[in-house]
Amino acid sequence: MMIRDAVNEIRLHPGRFVATLLAVAISVGFMAAIVVGVRTEENAVGQKGTLWLSKADVVVSGVEGEAAEITERIATVDGVDDVLALKTTQAPLSKGDRSEFYALYAVPAENFRWSGLLEGSWPSAPDEIALSKQSAEKLGARVGDVVTAGLGGGEADEEGTGEAEIKVVGLTDDPAPLFGGVGYFAPQMEAGQTAAMLVRTGTPDATIPRITAELGQDFGADLEVTTAEAFRASYLKELTGGFEIFRNMLLGFAGISLIVGMIIIANTFTILLTQRRRQIGLLRAVGASSGQVAGRLVIEAFLLGLVGSLLGVGIGYLVALGVSLYTGSLAWGLAFPAGELLLAVLAGVLATVVSVIGPSLRATRISPLEALQVVPTAAQSKRLGIVRGVFCVLFALGGGALLLPAFQDQKAGLLWAIAGCGLLSLAVLLAAPFYVSFLIRVVGGLFSATGPTVRLAVANSVRNPRRASATAVALMLAVGLVVTLQVGVSTMRSSAVQAINERYPVDILVRAEKPLEPALINELRAAGAVSAVAEVSSRTIAVTDRQGEPFEFIVRNVNPAREQLGLSDKLAASDGTIVVGRWATDFLPETVEVPGAGSLKVVGSDSVESSEAAVSSATFEQITGTAEMREVWLKLVDRTSMSGLNEVMKILEGREGLQTGGSAVLAGVMEQVINVVLIVLTGLLGVAVVIALVGVGNTLGLSVLERQRESALLRALGMQRSSLRKMLLVEALLLGAVGVGVGILAGVFFSWVGVTTSLNMFPEDQKIDAVFSVDLLYTGGLILVCILAAALASVLPGRRAANATPTEALAAD
Repeated sequence: MMIRDAVNEIRLHPGRFVATLLAVAISVGFMAAIVVGVRTEENAVGQKGTLWLSKADVVVSGVEGEAAEITERIATVDGVDDVLALKTTQAPLSKGDRSEFYALYAVPAENFRWSGLLEGSWPSAPDEIALSKQSAEKLGARVGDVVTAGLGGGEADEEGTGEAEIKVVGLTDDPAPLFGGVGYFAPQMEAGQTAAMLVRTGTPDATIPRITAELGQDFGADLEVTTAEAFRASYLKELTGGFEIFRNMLLGFAGISLIVGMIIIANTFTILLTQRRRQIGLLRAVGASSGQVAGRLVIEAFLLGLVGSLLGVGIGYLVALGVSLYTGSLAWGLAFPAGELLLAVLAGVLATVVSVIGPSLRATRISPLEALQVVPTAAQSKRLGIVRGVFCVLFALGGGALLLPAFQDQKAGLLWAIAGCGLLSLAVLLAAPFYVSFLIRVVGGLFSATGPTVRLAVANSVRNPRRASATAVALMLAVGLVVTLQVGVSTMRSSAVQAINERYPVDILVRAEKPLEPALINELRAAGAVSAVAEVSSRTIAVTDRQGEPFEFIVRNVNPAREQLGLSDKLAASDGTIVVGRWATDFLPETVEVPGAGSLKVVGSDSVESSEAAVSSATFEQITGTAEMREVWLKLVDRTSMSGLNEVMKILEGREGLQTGGSAVLAGVMEQVINVVLIVLTGLLGVAVVIALVGVGNTLGLSVLERQRESALLRALGMQRSSLRKMLLVEALLLGAVGVGVGILAGVFFSWVGVTTSLNMFPEDQKIDAVFSVDLLYTGGLILVCILAAALASVLPGRRAANATPTEALAAD
């Protein structure tokens, strides 16, 4: 009976439940989008980097030297169907003014071939090559064209140029890799090295011990035998720095989504029950018990939670689909983590039911006579309740107590932070009736001199503190959620970029075993991708460690280069100090004697590599020995641009004795990950604003219902329709301003806590300092959108109140 009544209620009054449905959908949709999106990106990264083992069941890695012998030995193992020694190398390819860095593979046997031909043929001669279609398009090459390959490693062609002309004979269907391009050379070429042994077998778990036993005596110290899936998982873990960034990102954002979603559901359902106050009173008056009414409301909540959760999964999939389409990960398939999605649906249903229990019990405790009143009495409106105040204090104290271990517990700090911020947010929202009216008076007082309409709007806004706080809370939640995520992502990005700049401060550095030629430096300066080139002078010194043993350092004068490129101060060296790698401080004394410069204080830094040291310009001039310019630092126009990196590498290719390094590639990976997260959050922003709009609209609708007689009297006394609409508009803007202001402050605080505790979970040797950052464009846009949402939400209630004639409104029950 109650189930049928609940279904009929939803079917006959769908408009009443839109806010709750949207609240459930945004919560579950956010979780589903994160789950599906992260798993899809994770799968794509793993598949792209290990595409070459897609036809293998077992991988033998760590192969050096005796590849032919190892291949023969593996082929004799029982259960092995086929084996391939995978040869690979890397080289820059160019055509005209275009260049790209390529991963090149020897054409594998057909059983292991992970790509197919789209056009042409596989290479069969040393001067032939096949490229993936996307890679060829980057070079502007077609079948039959000739491209130039840098030989690298000090090799040179017959003319000694370090380059070779190679004909493109085929195009393959390889998807776009993580970096650069993909190509294939003839199997008989004496190029590259054996990257791994690929094995096909129907029983990998049983075959691995046999291969290990066969190779263990002769090659066991160097080889590792694993399944292809285990190798792919190990690769992904290594690529993400061993921190499982995808899983932690999922945990943090899903936790925030669930907590905020429950609060949104409770608030919107409170508004919904207030709208149904008369209906509940009638049910009680005709004999329905409190338990029956509460049970019916809980069943409604269950149905809404189930429908909203399923809708949320669909929304999440659409968001994840758009993100993966943008990033190109859709080519690897959209993930379907059934278990995690089922948990998201269950969490959505449970959160809805739990969130509704409180408002339902409060609604059923009201006597039938009180419930039949349009609004609570004046005494009830003013009575905020001792119980609410006690709970607010307890939640605030509990949240603060949970935040203490959040900053101290490295492993579970994020979980403590989520719990603490959840309790603090409950305290802020539950306490809204205590402070929202006061804030409205303060804000409204600034504009009260503009006329009686504004003063009347301020008075009406604070007549019912619960109603006003419910509207403001809807905006607080929407704004707080989006600000938390946007500021959090912006802070994570700035923190990560600073960490990269500190640990790898130079976009590209070029070192040589002997002084660099001026012609090479001039050529680098002339490159279009390079914005600045800084020369770094160096001397070789020997110091004595704690054991009295000599230790050589290449000491550099880094301050001029640092200032020229605008690098971090952490790389700077002060007079009288010598900056070494952090690890070197373990075996060096506190001060060392340097010839010519005397006693220098040893300072450790993560920005200095092994066997290197940095000193100030004044100290460098005091050190004895000949100064040589064997290093230059390059600053790129766009450090995330692979084409810019390839332009520099093309200048350096074929030159002997050069070493390169820098952070350009790492910065590009970080930017790509952060941009994907921003895309997801931007997609969810629109849904959060819709929630705010519906919540404000519901509450303003209640305001019109409450003041039907008042509006009629105002109209009868001469108030114009435009003035009535203006009054409701001012009410909406006041509530919007208060909600947005509190939401921004709370969101900034919660994002700071989340980012700080997340970064604290990194291992000690990978620590990243939090750099607080606010994206003014996003945050300013958010404020504008929410204020406009509040204004638009007053349009329909305002028209309803203004268009009703005084006689109709005065006749309303």
